[in-house]
Amino acid sequence: MTKRITISLPDDLADEAQRSGNASGYIAEALREQRRIREGMAALERLWGPGWQDDITEADTERANRLFGSAREVA
Repeated sequence: MTKRITISLPDDLADEAQRSGNASGYIAEALREQRRIREGMAALERLWGPGWQDDITEADTERANRLFGSAREVA
């Protein structure tokens, strides 16, 4: 089942979604990914307890950024 909604996006994000050829699918996938990340973070908190991320060092963050090659840095 689908529901039609209207959203406003910054120009660069709207252009990116339109270039995908299926803006609705592109945005739906992005929302699913955000949900997956939230659920993963909640699982880590259940496993390691609140504040588990407090022990992540600067070196850990730098290594993660190198491993994932992300344009957007982790933490």
